[in-house]
Amino acid sequence: MMNQIHAMRVFVRVADTESFRRAAQQLDVSNALVTRAIAMLEAHLRTRLINRTTRNLSLTEAGTRYLEGCRALLEELDHLESTVTHTEGEPSGTLRVVASSALSLLTLTPLIDGFRKVYPKVNVRLTLAERHVDLVEDGYDVGIVTAFMVSSTALIERPVGTSALVTVATPAFVAEHGTPATPTDLQTLPSVGLPNEMRSQTWHFRHRHGAADQVTLAPVYTVNNALMVRLATLKSMGFSILPEGIVRADIESGTLVRLLDGYSIDDPDMKVSIVYPGRQYLPAKTRFFIDYALDYLGREFTAQGGTRPDEIIRPTMPAMMPMQALRNATATATAN
Repeated sequence: MMNQIHAMRVFVRVADTESFRRAAQQLDVSNALVTRAIAMLEAHLRTRLINRTTRNLSLTEAGTRYLEGCRALLEELDHLESTVTHTEGEPSGTLRVVASSALSLLTLTPLIDGFRKVYPKVNVRLTLAERHVDLVEDGYDVGIVTAFMVSSTALIERPVGTSALVTVATPAFVAEHGTPATPTDLQTLPSVGLPNEMRSQTWHFRHRHGAADQVTLAPVYTVNNALMVRLATLKSMGFSILPEGIVRADIESGTLVRLLDGYSIDDPDMKVSIVYPGRQYLPAKTRFFIDYALDYLGREFTAQGGTRPDEIIRPTMPAMMPMQALRNATATATAN
């Protein structure tokens, strides 16, 4: 019976991933073991469950019916085991988490550290991602992601807050290029950012008094990683627009300064949520992590939102010229 239950789990993973190879990778077993498990089920049931071709696979009619029954039985079994784990012991095993790189490492590290101090028998495998992810196909238990990264209706989504975007540059960059007074001024300055296929170069700014501006940038350097964008900004290659969490420590230390303080950036894709498969029962390790992360991140976002821009202590900066004054000075020097 235990071998049959294991084979059923393998069958469900093959059906979810539509691949013997991906199922084997996610279950950390050999391709041969996956093939044997499916063959065992088909021999036991005396019917074919999966149609195989050289390019893809699909469930037979019997396979579709059997999949529904397997899910129901395994969910009941997982629920029973998680109940026992919850009452008689600690959750354990490996928890696979994917998180948006838009989140600060200074937020993710204490989150994982705090969770493991409460549940030390759970090993966490954290992956940072920039692009769209498929939780089920890629084998993750839970995601902490921004809105554009997931689209599956089979996932449960629990919003925790919005990651604010800020425009930043080094003091040396601002001393050389001047201080932009409006978002339109940014279009004349060198910028660094993510490539077009990851993030549109059109940005929507809103002044604290309600006025709105839309600007389209042409970065001098793009790279498909937000942390690399931060490093390029620290090298004064250009200004950048980044999640506040990534550059908060740089702003506090004075290595980066915030531009256009009176403006916020509208971007619904920066809504951060915890997502997980929409199953009736979840393993204890996943359920406890979701509860812990919701509480921790909720407090983090509340603390960030509770600080008004005019309450933030800004670092002392070198003397800088407003952009228009810098242009006038340059024009005068050229004329002379």
